[in-house]
Amino acid sequence: MNYQYIGKSTPVNNSRAKASGLLRYAGDMKLPNMLHMKLVLSPVAHGIVKAIDSSAALAMPGVAAVLSFENTVDTKYNRGRVRISEDVMDQETLFSRHVRFVGDRVAAVLADSPEIAAAAAEKIKLEIEELPAVFTVEDAMKEGAPQLHEGGNTVTLPESGFGGKYSDAQGEEFIHRSQTQRITHIAMETHCAVADYNPGTDRMTVWSPTQSTFGVRSCVAALLGMPMSHVRAIKTPMGGSFGCKQEMILEPLAAVGAKMTGRPVKLQLDRRETILCTVLRHPIKSEIRAKFDKGHILKALDLTAELDAGGYQGVSPDYMGSMFKKLSWVYGVEDVEYHATSTCTNTPMSGSYRGWGGPETAFIMENMMNAAAQKFRCDPLELRLKNVLPPDAISKIGNFPLGDVRLEDVLRLGSERFRWSERRAAAQAQDRSSRYLKGVGLAVSTHTSGYYPRRLDWCTVTAKFEEDGSASFNCNIHDHGCGTVAALKNIAAEELSIPPDSIDFPEGDTAYNALDNGCYTSRTIYVTGRAVLETAQKLKSLLLENAARLMVCSAGDLACQNGEIFVTADPSRRKTYRDVICYAADQYGSSGAIFVSHTYQPSSNPGPAAAHFAEVEVDTLTGLCRLTAFTAAHDVGKAINPELCRGQVGSALQQGMGLVFCEQVKIDPKTGQPLNATLQRYHVARACDFPHIETVLVENGSPEGPYGAKSIGESCFVPVAPALLAAVNDALQTDLTTLPLTPEKIIRAVQEKRKEASL
Repeated sequence: MNYQYIGKSTPVNNSRAKASGLLRYAGDMKLPNMLHMKLVLSPVAHGIVKAIDSSAALAMPGVAAVLSFENTVDTKYNRGRVRISEDVMDQETLFSRHVRFVGDRVAAVLADSPEIAAAAAEKIKLEIEELPAVFTVEDAMKEGAPQLHEGGNTVTLPESGFGGKYSDAQGEEFIHRSQTQRITHIAMETHCAVADYNPGTDRMTVWSPTQSTFGVRSCVAALLGMPMSHVRAIKTPMGGSFGCKQEMILEPLAAVGAKMTGRPVKLQLDRRETILCTVLRHPIKSEIRAKFDKGHILKALDLTAELDAGGYQGVSPDYMGSMFKKLSWVYGVEDVEYHATSTCTNTPMSGSYRGWGGPETAFIMENMMNAAAQKFRCDPLELRLKNVLPPDAISKIGNFPLGDVRLEDVLRLGSERFRWSERRAAAQAQDRSSRYLKGVGLAVSTHTSGYYPRRLDWCTVTAKFEEDGSASFNCNIHDHGCGTVAALKNIAAEELSIPPDSIDFPEGDTAYNALDNGCYTSRTIYVTGRAVLETAQKLKSLLLENAARLMVCSAGDLACQNGEIFVTADPSRRKTYRDVICYAADQYGSSGAIFVSHTYQPSSNPGPAAAHFAEVEVDTLTGLCRLTAFTAAHDVGKAINPELCRGQVGSALQQGMGLVFCEQVKIDPKTGQPLNATLQRYHVARACDFPHIETVLVENGSPEGPYGAKSIGESCFVPVAPALLAAVNDALQTDLTTLPLTPEKIIRAVQEKRKEASL
């Protein structure tokens, strides 16, 4: 179909403001009489704070207050709770008397400037009784280990699975182990929150680059004992999240400071603080046992996963469950058993990261499939094609349709564009004694496009035409900086046949939005986008009804184009939107207002399949790896904005390269001190490390998505790491499974392989 705005690559809605430096982030906000908060973090990994001496800090000019567990509420809460009805573990408090990792919050200074606050924080003296600490899951699970919380260090997921028992399944058994490390999100914008409390009206306003304004409202209201109607949360422009801003971390702190002082408060972290005391990606150890029949069909799985939660459980117990749910979405395995634990250690907190369990599960599964292909001496592509689910398969977990998930299509189209067979043959034929070795790897996966059916999902949108023919839409949007608002504008503009720039689409604000689930589980385009489309349809229908009155004809005889309405049988008979809107208001008053409110509730959740193909060159002398080719095939249903889809793939590759080759938050094994909590020592993949990225968009349409669209924001990250790892293993003919692949690990593996070959 020839669309006017859908499928066109247009810039994000605020690109001009970003390029000119005029976009106002939370960190740019300056409110009258505003205070600045500086956190005082625990210098030890485990201990009891016996005393806090803040006298020197309070004596400094410009210091308004010092907050700690001594003068703030000690209510336990869970930073990941979005709605008050959610049943999650409450362990964390605003400030800790019992500190559980280096970076745990002990106190905070409120002062007239950031400089004064920082200087005052240095003057606070802490008396801490140190306790024995545990820095690994293995140590924390030992008998007699120090207990970080009442009830123990470990949460065990109830035994999970489907089909029959793994032990009863027939087939050749294959055992594989994987391990991922602790990394940080490296969002360009560090964490920030601003809060303002009016004691006269008992009203609190919180601004932050959050993924859930209603989650912020719920958390702040509960901790401060305020009615939710008295708390307003406003989403500010966001400079990236990747999951780190979906938990309520800074907002309750700024709100407590504002309420206690009666002045606005800004809390903005630097990079070191962001790494130490917000949230990191889980370190995970896994062992998977698999059984294949003689035709190499996967018949049974038994997966054990150990998650390191850090100092508090937070969202980790839910993370374990999320990993399990994704086990039945790619391969038609019949019998699965799943065992998982989440264990607290005296290390920084683990939590939400892009893909929420999907990349972790794919890393385990795809590593196993690649190793199995090595064992069976078969093509990894052919092994996938034998085992992937067909479109419209039924998930064995939850028994719901996976939708038109095109796993085979992305494998075949991606491999063709990558020239998989040709590159693989060249890698197999190369001289293994050469300094530079090339290898190829692939991974396939899918993800979600919303919450359905595991929890109720919906989106409410209100929309109206303004008198001049422009339009205003309102719903709970949380743009991460990647163009969500632009995509939703395009959807509305296509239906209304007006330019996207003539549509106002503000982001989330609890004062004006209906309750919403927030920006989670890749639901924005599929759920919110569909709600926007249906609202635009209703708005246009109302416009045509009024136009029919004005033009004395039937609404069915009319059509819209570029802000005008015309009679299809006689296009010379036409009126502008402005003509109709003013006519309706003048003739019918409030009953003629062209305004609608609509709630959409999805009844499906089609999987956005993805297959990634990588070619890597390994320098066996230095241990350095260079990505030389990368193809990403994505079943997106319909690309609302193709360039934004390609941008998502690029960001996912950057994160995946960091995960595989260089990123790791290193913790001193004796003291628990982070060793590289700055970008000077924490290394990430850079733009110059990228090859040309070929993105193949598979657009077969999804019946319920807006114009057929599914999701891509998280699905593009899911298969990256196992594809890269597979390419390195193919080059070296190894089975490396512990990340990151540092040069030291590569050199050691090369030496061992060549020593083995010489025997």
